[in-house]
Amino acid sequence: MVARAKSDRIPERRGGAPAPAVEDTPVPSLGSPAEEGPAAVRARLQAYADRGVFRGFAEQPARGGRRRFTFLWLAPSPFKLTYDAASGALAFRDLLPNVPARSPLAGALRSFIRGRASTELPEHRRVDPDRAAVGCSVRRGALSVQVVARPGHHGYGVNRAVNLVHEIFVHLQVHFPEYMWENFDAPQE
Repeated sequence: MVARAKSDRIPERRGGAPAPAVEDTPVPSLGSPAEEGPAAVRARLQAYADRGVFRGFAEQPARGGRRRFTFLWLAPSPFKLTYDAASGALAFRDLLPNVPARSPLAGALRSFIRGRASTELPEHRRVDPDRAAVGCSVRRGALSVQVVARPGHHGYGVNRAVNLVHEIFVHLQVHFPEYMWENFDAPQE
């Protein structure tokens, strides 16, 4: 028997059977038939929660064909993601508060979000227009972000929606730090 360092040991269950690795959790592969519908979206979001990206992940009962998921992530208040299986729409409603519709901030965010489909971006950061479309809107001073996944690409849409929101927050911290200080209590460092 080869002795292993404590850090090299494989975790075991009671009775000596190896515990399943987190990486072994089955997640539908991109473009597979299993990438469609609520189960694929739930699995993708749950994978983020299992990795510790999201905290307090929960799904509310479906209403009107729409599923609602809530979780804590980049801000002190919970994020709300709505998924419509019929259209493939994944929407973060009222993601950013205090964004006047005709403000420079709203214009900059619209351009930034549209630019996520640019071929100038590396493939891993780009939203492939053959698989999903991105957009945003401002209503009552709150900006909402939406990713509409094409049929067969709803799991891909989840990944792009999560990455898009993360990139928006990074963009705001770099280019509009005052907005982040005032609305998300971001550190002023």
